[in-house]
Amino acid sequence: MITEPLIVIALCIVFYGAFSAWLSKSVVSAPMVFVLAGLVTGSAGLGIFEVDIDNHVLEGFGELTLGLILFADAASTNSQKLIRENRIPKRLLLISLPLTILLGAFIAVVLFPNLSWQEAALVAAILAPTDAALGYAVVTSGYVPERIRQGILVESGFNDGLALPAVLLFAALAFSSMPGEARGVGYWVGFTLKQIAVGAFVGAVIGGALGKFVHYADGKKWIAQPFRNLTCIGVAILALLGAHIVDGNGFIAAFVGGLFFGSFCSRRAGSLTNFVEEEGQLFSLIIFFIFGAVLLPAALSHFTAVCILYAVLSLTFIRMAPTVISLLDLNLKLPSALFIGWFGPRGLASILFLMIAVEHEEMGRLTEIEAVVYVTVFLSVILHGATASPFSRRYGKTDAAKIDGGEQVAA
Repeated sequence: MITEPLIVIALCIVFYGAFSAWLSKSVVSAPMVFVLAGLVTGSAGLGIFEVDIDNHVLEGFGELTLGLILFADAASTNSQKLIRENRIPKRLLLISLPLTILLGAFIAVVLFPNLSWQEAALVAAILAPTDAALGYAVVTSGYVPERIRQGILVESGFNDGLALPAVLLFAALAFSSMPGEARGVGYWVGFTLKQIAVGAFVGAVIGGALGKFVHYADGKKWIAQPFRNLTCIGVAILALLGAHIVDGNGFIAAFVGGLFFGSFCSRRAGSLTNFVEEEGQLFSLIIFFIFGAVLLPAALSHFTAVCILYAVLSLTFIRMAPTVISLLDLNLKLPSALFIGWFGPRGLASILFLMIAVEHEEMGRLTEIEAVVYVTVFLSVILHGATASPFSRRYGKTDAAKIDGGEQVAA
């Protein structure tokens, strides 16, 4: 029955929403509440219900949710300022992300001798992308300088798309039953470049053209009130799915589409993107509930001390060391680099990428890989949710925030 879980989800929405103004400033985040509610009421807890969800359905729902969130986040970004101050996200994406995958794979090989190097690299790639939704209090905090917030936000917007080719590559390499399908490095380099270039192009065209159109139509008062917000969802979905049609990356298309839409439709971008953000947040909370009720319990029997150790390392050393290294030549103060490094939560993208890898069912130690990914996401939901608000306030009062938040920082 689907009734019981929907009732629990509705109750969580009502009661968290009733106290959300206070809870959002506390150590209790919405994703935390929904994951724990699923865990308590699902098969691992009270056993109130059992839900059997098709992987492909959940994967499609997750992709749509992530696309909406990326579009809304990008549309609210100050694109002109981003063009002037893009050094932080550039280094996070081009230096920190590859180093994170490399370091994560190396540590996984050491800690999990049962995994092949391909499977260890797959774990690292799945856990490389970040999820700004889990650190929502950070990217919307007035305490955190816009330059730092924007760096974290843009990184989370692009690294999903950049990590996906690596996930597909290592999943294919780990899927050893069909060696005839093995492809060389040149294929995967070309595949990655095509995904990025085509995705960005499609997003720019759709977001820019439809942004101008909606802006013009709204100025002429052609858009009826009920459709003012729905149009934005349509643009976001077109960017996401349009990229798939021409073999581009949908996540990059959604994020770039949001950037261009926000630039060309400035009159409506605020209220439209707020609506999409609300819808995306609702969908993401549903996925976090399913994660706690269904996905996490299925992997509980495979949790080990080594899995937990890797999860802690993934959220700290594996993420933070490459971040600090990538930002060295920006002369950022250490507290700023550590703040950016810490707020690299793992969430929707990691869950979604694991579902993609699960399609390779003959992969040897899939249950162990699931356990590592799920325990990392679970710890991230708890730890990043609890620290987002207090750490933002504390960091915002430091000298490092005042200095590094300025426009002129030596390159």
